[in-house]
Amino acid sequence: MVSKAFMFFAYLRYLRKAGSRHSVHSPFVYKLIDEVFKNKEESPAFDNISNLRKKLLRKTQMIEITDFGTGKGRRDFSFRFESVSAIARKSGISEKYGRVLYRLVNHFKPETIIELGTSLGLSTLYMAMAKSDTRVFTIEGCTTRSEQAMSNFNFLQVSNIIQNIGRFDLVLPDVMKQAEKLDFAFIDGNHTYKATVGYFESLLKISHNDTILVFDDIHWSPGMEQAWDEITDHAQVTVSIDLFRIGIVFLKKELSRQKFVIRF
Repeated sequence: MVSKAFMFFAYLRYLRKAGSRHSVHSPFVYKLIDEVFKNKEESPAFDNISNLRKKLLRKTQMIEITDFGTGKGRRDFSFRFESVSAIARKSGISEKYGRVLYRLVNHFKPETIIELGTSLGLSTLYMAMAKSDTRVFTIEGCTTRSEQAMSNFNFLQVSNIIQNIGRFDLVLPDVMKQAEKLDFAFIDGNHTYKATVGYFESLLKISHNDTILVFDDIHWSPGMEQAWDEITDHAQVTVSIDLFRIGIVFLKKELSRQKFVIRF
């Protein structure tokens, strides 16, 4: 389980490094801060998702959760029961960062998105509702969580989401074939160093110069910080942006290699 003490000190380190837009000397990143991160424009989608979140936070239904990579002995999975409200509270993306996902998609207008980690589908909805003709391929390892997500997609009548159920390492290759190319990715799955770096390296195979990859919980643990450092040092990554909860990387060859830590 994530250490609260580790997260506290990670946040202090982030604050020490974080700068404002006025400390940024990249026109590309400065524009991104102004038009995406600092953007206060509202959207009907925000109210719809907010109301859905409130509904989920009141939902006391207990469902069986399958967690991969957490089993003991020979098993690589474990089972537990958890209420939908608890999942929404602990695993659902916050409104603050959900709006960042929405605005990134709205700004760059990707045609194909791959998400690793659907959970209840809140992050999926932020991306799918930002551009209704974008194909959003989302993968969830737990069938019951995926069923809850499907109910949420239907509730908001969002139809550009393609759901996939199964372990990421087994399902991702087929999803990549379906997508053919990757314009945008949100990686919010198995929060370990090995898995995160593995997903990144796999997704690079269908990435291109304008692909954007967003990683959740980059300061969640020492392993996730190590993964983030290794990803941002990768030869194909030119610009990286650390917003503490999420990290964003760009592959644009025309940009100078730079790492930014932005106060958000």
